[in-house]
Amino acid sequence: MSPSSSNVPQTPDRQSSTNALLGAFRTLTGGRIKNPSSPSTSATLTPAQTPSLRSVDRAASAASAPPGRGIFGVGDGLSQCSESCHEADKEKDVAGEVLGGPVELASLLEQLDIANPTYDRILAIKKICPILKDYPVDNVSALWIAASDLLDQEDPPEASEAAYSLLTSCVELPDLSPMERHIFFKAISSGRSPKNCDLRLQAMLELTIGGRNVEAFEPLVAPFVTKSLDTCFKLAREARRTRKQKRAGPTLKEDETLSRMFQYIVDITKFNSKVFKEEDVDLLLTQTMAICKETTQESDIDQAIRIFDTLITYTHIPVQSLKPCLEVLCDVHRQLTNLQDPTWSSLSNLFKSHVGQASVTALLGILRDAPNPLGRRRNIPRGVVHVLQKLLLYNGADSLPKVPVSLLLSSLKVSLAVNYPKHDADVVGLIATIVTDTTLTQLLLKETDWSDLVSIVDTCAHREEMEPGSASSSTIEATSNVDPSLGSGTQSAEESKAYDDLSRILTRLDSLCEQTDFVQKASIMELFMRLAHRISNPAAEGLVRYYAEERLLHPSNETWLEACRTLLAKAFKDQKRPRPLRLLIVQTLRDTYNTVEGICTGVQISQCAQMILDNIADEKDVAVLHELVDFAVNVADRASDEVFEDVVALLKAPLEQPAPQSPNSHPNLAAYWASPAIRRDVETFGTPHNVLASALVRLFTRTLNQSAMKCRVLYDTLLLVAGSESCDTDARITALKLLFRLRSDSNYAMIVNPSSEGESIAAVLCRTTETAIHQDKIDDHVPIDTSKPEEHISWRDKKDLNNSPHSSLTRNSARPANLTGRISRPVPPLWMYPGPKGLPEEPSRTASRYTFSYVEPTDEQETSPRSELKIALWLELLISLLQKAPDWELYSYILVHLGPQLSNQSLFRNAVPQLKMLRSVLCEQIRATTFHEPPNHTLLKKADVAVCLFHVLTILISYHAHYEKSEEDELVRAFLHGIGSWERTSKWCIHALTVCCHELPLSVTKSLDNIVVKMSQIITQAQVAIHILEFLTSLARMPELHKHFREDDYRTIFGVSFRYLQYVRHKNEDMVASSSSPSGQKALRHSGASRDFSHASNPKAVTNKSTTDDLPQYVYALAFHVITFWFMALKLPERHQQIKWITQNLVYQNKAGHNIIEEQSQVIIDLMQMVAYSDRDETSPNPDFAKPSDGDILEKTWLVGHSLLTLETAGRTGVTQMTSRRPCGTRYSSIRPLVTQLPQHHIPIASGETSEAFLESSYPSILPDDIYQSYFGPLNFPSALGVLPEPPTCLPEDDMSRRAIATFDRSPTVDGHKIGVIYIGEGQTDEREILLNVMGSSDYTAFLGDLGTLMRLKGAKFNTGGLDTRYDSDGEFTIAWRDRVMEICYHITTMMPTNLEGNETYANKKRHIGNDFVNIIFNDSGLPYDFDTFPSAFNYVHIVVTPEARASFIERRLDLDPDGRTRYYKVQVIPKPGFPEISPAAESKMISGKHLAAYCRLIAINASVFSQVWFEREGGESVSSWRHRLRQIVRLRERYIPKPVPPKNDDSPSSPSGEMNRFSSTPVPSSRGSNMSMRESKITVKRSSNFTHVSEGTSRSSIASGAAEMERQGSGT
Repeated sequence: MSPSSSNVPQTPDRQSSTNALLGAFRTLTGGRIKNPSSPSTSATLTPAQTPSLRSVDRAASAASAPPGRGIFGVGDGLSQCSESCHEADKEKDVAGEVLGGPVELASLLEQLDIANPTYDRILAIKKICPILKDYPVDNVSALWIAASDLLDQEDPPEASEAAYSLLTSCVELPDLSPMERHIFFKAISSGRSPKNCDLRLQAMLELTIGGRNVEAFEPLVAPFVTKSLDTCFKLAREARRTRKQKRAGPTLKEDETLSRMFQYIVDITKFNSKVFKEEDVDLLLTQTMAICKETTQESDIDQAIRIFDTLITYTHIPVQSLKPCLEVLCDVHRQLTNLQDPTWSSLSNLFKSHVGQASVTALLGILRDAPNPLGRRRNIPRGVVHVLQKLLLYNGADSLPKVPVSLLLSSLKVSLAVNYPKHDADVVGLIATIVTDTTLTQLLLKETDWSDLVSIVDTCAHREEMEPGSASSSTIEATSNVDPSLGSGTQSAEESKAYDDLSRILTRLDSLCEQTDFVQKASIMELFMRLAHRISNPAAEGLVRYYAEERLLHPSNETWLEACRTLLAKAFKDQKRPRPLRLLIVQTLRDTYNTVEGICTGVQISQCAQMILDNIADEKDVAVLHELVDFAVNVADRASDEVFEDVVALLKAPLEQPAPQSPNSHPNLAAYWASPAIRRDVETFGTPHNVLASALVRLFTRTLNQSAMKCRVLYDTLLLVAGSESCDTDARITALKLLFRLRSDSNYAMIVNPSSEGESIAAVLCRTTETAIHQDKIDDHVPIDTSKPEEHISWRDKKDLNNSPHSSLTRNSARPANLTGRISRPVPPLWMYPGPKGLPEEPSRTASRYTFSYVEPTDEQETSPRSELKIALWLELLISLLQKAPDWELYSYILVHLGPQLSNQSLFRNAVPQLKMLRSVLCEQIRATTFHEPPNHTLLKKADVAVCLFHVLTILISYHAHYEKSEEDELVRAFLHGIGSWERTSKWCIHALTVCCHELPLSVTKSLDNIVVKMSQIITQAQVAIHILEFLTSLARMPELHKHFREDDYRTIFGVSFRYLQYVRHKNEDMVASSSSPSGQKALRHSGASRDFSHASNPKAVTNKSTTDDLPQYVYALAFHVITFWFMALKLPERHQQIKWITQNLVYQNKAGHNIIEEQSQVIIDLMQMVAYSDRDETSPNPDFAKPSDGDILEKTWLVGHSLLTLETAGRTGVTQMTSRRPCGTRYSSIRPLVTQLPQHHIPIASGETSEAFLESSYPSILPDDIYQSYFGPLNFPSALGVLPEPPTCLPEDDMSRRAIATFDRSPTVDGHKIGVIYIGEGQTDEREILLNVMGSSDYTAFLGDLGTLMRLKGAKFNTGGLDTRYDSDGEFTIAWRDRVMEICYHITTMMPTNLEGNETYANKKRHIGNDFVNIIFNDSGLPYDFDTFPSAFNYVHIVVTPEARASFIERRLDLDPDGRTRYYKVQVIPKPGFPEISPAAESKMISGKHLAAYCRLIAINASVFSQVWFEREGGESVSSWRHRLRQIVRLRERYIPKPVPPKNDDSPSSPSGEMNRFSSTPVPSSRGSNMSMRESKITVKRSSNFTHVSEGTSRSSIASGAAEMERQGSGT
């Protein structure tokens, strides 16, 4: 019969079911799901506390509900009770009597009567049950009816258990009638106690034979099992809670009962599927889904899935239950990994069923349903997405339905209406599956509209980024500042997977671009632009190129500006992007700007520029920053003044921030050496600050000729950078590179010098390639040296002891081990010579029309475009940097480049107070030795810094017009202090004092005695020998400076020369001794060095050796020059007093004990004798000295010592012209005997024919011999031994003698030098163009006039150095100069004939200039001079004269001082490569125009002398004209005077009679017939102290020690 509707369980509504499901799954994920050991046994786990499922009524199942009152739907109230009693009475009538069984069965039935006590009835049941098993009993329903009241009796508990035991025994009986089965089913289903659920289930199992037989109650089975399932679940849930609270206990019976109930439902469904109507299936599904939603046990869900699978397999799912069922199955499939296989099996069966496609539609419908942002249902789409993803992968295989991609994408888009990150992650995973699977990709490519796909990916990506601690943000942070492991710990696995899936999607879409059509590609690129910060680097590159090719970043696209900003914000700002990509973005946007600039308004142009420039401040990649600032430079270059200031402010802002640790700073030195990439960046760009500073420099060079305002702004900014300690060092040096290149022309117009001028002084600080200390020279593993600093002998010192003075500039030799203790690993230098291009851009060679270093007050008008740069501020900054000693790189750069810039006096026209302050600061630092000391790793010494400071002070001499007299004196004292205070500074200070002799004569005169004494004290330093001697040579030619000298001062100077002669002689003797071997090498002569390098194996080594070894010969020549010039500088009455003392010191004793007097010493002695009593020794012959009436002229020549005496005598009157030919000159004089008539009483002188001849005019009454005997014959008489003095030797009157005398007369009496003078006009660089100049500037013309005297060439009697003296082919005139010792003829190209149409002019000028050892170059070109401008094998030295300020030819003509007397010039000696740099002007010196010619002449003479020595260094020697004349006389003596035979009884070398004079290069001739002075040179000279004149108490200690040493050598001790 149909059950009462009141007993039918109500199906819960969907909302409550959904809430319950969400609660169950939330518990599953949040709680701990317990896995039972087996599905059929109860687990010993503590159940989670979940809310009980509410009892619901379902109207559809009311008719099939069993009647009666019980747990499955028992009604309340009296009506329900009376109805139950009525049903019981009815069943009793049907039952009848019990039949069969044993006898006692009847008594037991009576005992079952309700009137009996309960315990008796229970005992009766216990006895009846075995009987039912052993005896056949019929009509057992009557038996059951008697005990049925005990079924739900709770007191005592044994009553219900006994009742269920009896019921079970009854249903086990075979052959029950349908009525009996129905009665027993109703009894089972009417039980009201939940505690007996397991007993009822057991009874039901027995009744239905495990679910196989449901006869007589088929319609009631489904409601029963549904309600029983609910009851078992609730009991199990409560038991789990209780057990959880107790935290212990045995396996729950309720769990086992629930498990058996699940299995029973499966079985009954399998065997009786036909009895399940649609509403039954719906009711069972609803209850099962409710359990899945509420349970916390994975085993419950597993059993429920089996029910789902059974229902799907054996029944059909109602339409109304399809979507809820799918929701639960999909959710279980997503959440429970262990149940994915059974869940998918159930889903697969569903999809393969007739509702498969409807199921897909239902899944898509779930996604499209309005999502609940707060309820538990928001998790439902996640499971759906998982299932759809799996279906997509099958793509119709295995009879599964296909999922339409277009519908799927639209559904997914709708499902994203609510922001739920977990669902977003699932959707992203699904999309990743679609785009990565090849088959699905092909399906996707068939879709035309990809807008839903783009929207989905974009939405998910943006939501993922907005989540705090998202995978993307965590990943970015992890890769930037924190450990990646720490960042990943803050994100869930799902979020991390979502991030990876998004990356996969974007990467795959990028790879699909080649397969897509135009519309699809546009959609991809739209997505990429939205997610530009998420796409891969190749995708980003493709995006940029696509937008560039399609011109989507140009104004033709309405959203171009937004696209540009997006690209910058999302792709460019990620500084972890590769450099090429970021550079591509900048270059693309620069193209955009160029287009915008041409067609858009000012606002758009400004916006476009601003969005690019705003990235400068945060950029760290130097290459990208370089590209940005390059753009900034181009923008600012064309911008208005207002925009220009804004751009400069953008560039300046990062420079004002403290500099980060840069790779080339000391703390990061290890990173510099470890990373080749960092080294490349540092070498190419430097630090970010350097890139910005380079941009400012570029702007300055561009705007110098454009705007005075822009120049001022940049100038102030560069000053800020140079002086800012917050800027990186390389940036400050970049600023200094420009500031030190600032120059101004003669009109004070600013110009940027394209090249630096400090290379030679940079060598002092090891900043050139040749002098740099390479890393391989330093061994970091050498033990630290603990010796005292003063015990060190530096590597430079060791070299200087053996090499030339200039060789100390070469720093590339190995470092001794004793220095390594104070050397750390070398820091890579930031500047070198020659290094990379000094300035980022080549500056204009045109002077600015707007910016000036000085503006006359009358020109400062508001309307005038002229503006003055405050150069005084620059000089103040330099002074502060020099005082506080900044970083060594900065300090060294300032030291090297300050001097060259100071040489441009026009630049500092308005900075006189600062110049005076600079001079004061430097002088004080030198005096107190407070200047900066080089770091240890440089291997430099403090003396090297002092050298640079003295160089700057030398340039500051040129500003002496602004100094007080005391300041000039202090300047000279500073140089004096530098002589000897530091070994390396002596040379530089001597050079500076040479300039002071010209520019500050009064101050030099005041300190001259101290200067000479100081020099005498350092004569033991061989490396300064040349410089001391050159200084003394130059000083001798300035009589005004030493006019107050005393005898002691002169002797001090002579003593210095003697000491250096002694040094050279000893060095030569050592060289002779070492070369006296069978190899046949030539010995070094005393008169000069001579080497034979034919046996050298290393030509380079030969060159280096000769460069050093030939210097002593130059020292030798200079020492004799000093003696010569200073002897002639003596006052005439005092000269003869020094002859004997000087002569004694010119004689020296060699190692063999022989006294030697050299050729040069002999000619010096000869000179002293000639000029000892006369300053007018220049004479000339008189061809008309005799009249015809004086008679015939007779000529005769005698060899008198080392001179030739020629007498030309008129025979009648004895008038004689006497010619005395000596090594140092030829002197002519005339003698006229006062011949008178004989007295009348005098007898005739002759008789006979002689008497007659005497009266004739041709009779020689007076012979030349008479004149000789009268004046030169000896007056002493024979000694007691009868030995007469040797008479002079008369030369025979033959052709040979006459030719010898004629040759001697052609030998000059002074040394001749030829020096070229070349004028280079404005902008000239070509040799031919230069040599074709016919005139020069006005100051050049004045300079020529000061060099010497204008001389006529035709018929010239002086040495013209090869210039034509007959036909004027080399010009009519030239300039010549001469003193007592030497003569100069200048080869002046502008004074030579010039034919512009032919080649003869060039060839003729080149012939002279190319053969001159020394050329003076007057460089008016405004360009740096290159030595190779005039290629020649014989040009050794070019003396370059350059005006301190550049000026055009016309400007020079219009100058207030056209002759340049008050103007200053830079004078620099540039030697040929390989030629020693020994000149005092090796570094530029500043000389005023009035002293320019004299200074150039002095250094030209010294350079010419040295060049002659250098030219003859291989196999020859440089012989002076005096020595050449001496040698000719010696050859005559050897020819006409026989050698004396030494006495046999005395062979001692020390015997005066047995010893011969020894000369260094020629044998000594016989002295027979020599005069008294020459005879004195034969005897042994007893050496005595040559410094005995020095009074005690003087400060000339070094001279005294040198004299003592010479005394010891002379005495042989």
